[in-house]
Amino acid sequence: MITLSCETSTLLGSVAIHKNDQLVAERNLMRQGSHSDSLNLMIDECLAESKLTLNQIDVFSCGVGPGSFTGIRISINTIKTLAYVYNKPCSAVDSLENLAQLNSNNSEHFVCAINAYKNMLYIAEYKVDKNKKLQTIQPPQVIRIQNLASFIKNPVIFIGDAYDAYKNYIDQNFSHLILRPVWISDLPKAAITGEISFNRQKFTPWLELLPIYLRASEAEENRNGIKYQPL
Repeated sequence: MITLSCETSTLLGSVAIHKNDQLVAERNLMRQGSHSDSLNLMIDECLAESKLTLNQIDVFSCGVGPGSFTGIRISINTIKTLAYVYNKPCSAVDSLENLAQLNSNNSEHFVCAINAYKNMLYIAEYKVDKNKKLQTIQPPQVIRIQNLASFIKNPVIFIGDAYDAYKNYIDQNFSHLILRPVWISDLPKAAITGEISFNRQKFTPWLELLPIYLRASEAEENRNGIKYQPL
């Protein structure tokens, strides 16, 4: 099975190609702006490196968030278009699960958190069981950084770009609970998206590939009176 994967839910945009569970090509690029102008270039580079064409791809896999609304849409629209054009199935991968899997070889229990901006974060808790399988302890949700105490009550490894976004607040209030080993990888990657897709073998038609939106849009939040709360 040949899988092409995209992940653009954070500032790191990435593309990967797998043959079964073997990574054969990968590109990663940090961006402050949109990934829209770089994603297709990375796809072309990965195809050229692996000596494949889009018609040879068996599954188109995508990180579906939570994360940047714009970033998620870029990956999903690209993957849905390719799956439609080449009549191939899709695979959806939670970006927080991606982070958990990326770090699972070095830890047995951790929290993954992606910056949701406006003093909010997307967060979930995971552990690795005795069979080396990833288990979800607390499912993905969105919380205010001021409510982090309701989520973290015991010492835990904290993974994700939400740490750097709210470092001062976290260090001031949770230094006794938050662990940050040097091996941490804080951004989800397409290489892990493809790995999860192959191991899970759960596919969907392009029409059913949907984003994970844990927050409403900014316009909807404003209309509903959901306001930014400063620290």
